[in-house]
Amino acid sequence: MNKLLRNVTAGLCWPTAAFAADGSGTGGMWLGLLVPLIAVTVGLLALLWWLRRGQSLQGGRGPLRLVQAVAVGSRERVVVLDAQDRRLVLGVTAQRVELIAELRREDTSG
Repeated sequence: MNKLLRNVTAGLCWPTAAFAADGSGTGGMWLGLLVPLIAVTVGLLALLWWLRRGQSLQGGRGPLRLVQAVAVGSRERVVVLDAQDRRLVLGVTAQRVELIAELRREDTSG
């Protein structure tokens, strides 16, 4: 725990020490500030890509596919899902999900 506290304190003080140094080492200072900035940016972009890729209902991969969702109130929606050979119409609120209707694929091809 003590070692962790020293490392965090040194990490917080390091940029201050770099700015306090004379102008002879400015290239190293910029590199030391730029590399972590690039690493954080790449990490955030990777996280956003991963979260977007994980939306299985939106992308249509897997056994369920979102056909349409319509807001009927501030927190209420009517959602139409394709589940294998059936089409489900669901009422979704903040507290519950309720089946409104269940249709076969043949019924919805019109």
